[in-house]
Amino acid sequence: MTIHSSDDDHVLVFSKRHDLPDGQSDIVISVINLDPHGTRETMVHLDMPALGMEWHDSFVAHDEITGEDWSWTAHNYVRLDPGYEPAHVITVRRTR
Repeated sequence: MTIHSSDDDHVLVFSKRHDLPDGQSDIVISVINLDPHGTRETMVHLDMPALGMEWHDSFVAHDEITGEDWSWTAHNYVRLDPGYEPAHVITVRRTR
């Protein structure tokens, strides 16, 4: 498990990586708004080597809650509204 950073102390970012026997990895990234009353907009900063990637890599971030996909890199904008979307639970899909 790896703790990543955000520009807002009310947004928690962490990931869990499980390496598979075939050399692939299952990676889940959670981004959580800790403020139950306020919408938070911030940048999150991922430790790409901890995710098994190079700093310049990109990937498809699939939100398991909403079904949306985004192209993510090491630095990403998020908006978390506690009344609508208080968290992202993201599975990583490599784009190589």
